[in-house]
Amino acid sequence: MAKGIPAPSYQIPPNMALIEYLEHDNWREALRRSFEGAIALLQTDRFRPTSSAQDDVRSWLTSGGVSRVQLQLDRQMEGRRLASDHQREIRDFLASLVQEKQRPLMQLMADGVIPPNRSDFLVTCGISESEFDAMCQQISSGANLFETWMLANGYSQDRIDQIYQIIDRWLRETGLSFPPPPNDPTLN
Repeated sequence: MAKGIPAPSYQIPPNMALIEYLEHDNWREALRRSFEGAIALLQTDRFRPTSSAQDDVRSWLTSGGVSRVQLQLDRQMEGRRLASDHQREIRDFLASLVQEKQRPLMQLMADGVIPPNRSDFLVTCGISESEFDAMCQQISSGANLFETWMLANGYSQDRIDQIYQIIDRWLRETGLSFPPPPNDPTLN
């Protein structure tokens, strides 16, 4: 430490990748902290330095969304040879975190921070592909059944407006054909 500059009074936590935390007993807490922390950073200061675990999630979200997070965790869990039951628990817990953080994830997609793609939209909204295709067809024909379905399933008008922002952007950029999620193993 340079002369005259006091040492920090706090302990810097170990700088471990997310997968390393998921091998321990408190993995749920680590996954929640990393996922929620990454979302908070993307909402406020997306380039701020952070822990390696949060940085993993942040980079995966910005390079391919929730599907990229799932893909990378699957690859890393296989690479670390985690037990099948543990892998399933991690996937299920991640799915519950996505549902808990549905609103900020959708807003980040609407803002273009997380690249909007069809699979992330469906996972985040909890809508099946066939339901979504049927709704898009009905919307294209001028019906307003999508909003009717959303209201009937408890979505607020605010959330519906966010979904319409995402759909409008997709329609402007790509029409009704959505790009497939990235599946390049060389991407982080």
